[in-house]
Amino acid sequence: MATILPTSARRFSVAGKNPPPDEYLPESDGKPMAETDVHRDLMMALLHALEEFFREDPMTYVTGNIFVYYLDENGVRQPAVSPDIFVVRGVAKKERRIYKIEEEGRAPEVVIELTSTSTKVEDLVTKHYIYAGLGVQEYFLFDPYREALNSLHGFRLQGGEYVPLKGASLFSEVLGLELRVEERHLRLYDPRSRELLLTPKEAEAARRAAEKKAAAETKRAAAEAQRAVTETKRAAAEANRAAAAEAQVRQETAARQAAESELARLREEIARLRETKS
Repeated sequence: MATILPTSARRFSVAGKNPPPDEYLPESDGKPMAETDVHRDLMMALLHALEEFFREDPMTYVTGNIFVYYLDENGVRQPAVSPDIFVVRGVAKKERRIYKIEEEGRAPEVVIELTSTSTKVEDLVTKHYIYAGLGVQEYFLFDPYREALNSLHGFRLQGGEYVPLKGASLFSEVLGLELRVEERHLRLYDPRSRELLLTPKEAEAARRAAEKKAAAETKRAAAEAQRAVTETKRAAAEANRAAAAEAQVRQETAARQAAESELARLREEIARLRETKS
């Protein structure tokens, strides 16, 4: 579990004073979910991959594009921030309309932002400052068009400040996954299974392939079963014919033996009669 910095090391508060219970917090700002179709598709692909990866963990929450609300160290409500994707461990996996850090007790641990020329300053400056202050352990930025950023960028929190991560591919200690760039796509690689996490399209293709294979296996098994039934029937018919032939042979043998026995008796009778006449 990633270390949560003490409140004294933060610029913002995880607990703080509770705001009024009737406080109204917007759930949307009316802006589109993503900058472009590519940004949207990539966001959905990463969310799907992470949700599937943590499916069996009831205490790991994966979401994206929802408002995260937080308080400053004096308990004053601050404007919401909306990460494209974030993961936090130690909180229940359930549906949320917003994420209030003071209620959850934990800030996001990993944030991924899909940046663009219009969000570059916000992602590199404003959110960089906010996420570090909240104690977000790892922060990754990726521009699929490579207009605002020409490579994958990553930061890890050390001593309350972000330290850049080096390399074309970056490893997330929190997720246990490697972030890789393939063409315009950001992919997640599991070093334990040595496989990329599947996108929705890949998962659907794998599902269809599995169904097709299962259908083919079922058809093959049915054909083999039918062949087995046919072979059983043929063998039974062969056995019946053999039994009938054997019975016929026994009958013929018995009849022949009876005839031979009768013939022998008659010969003996004829011989006896001849002896009597002489």
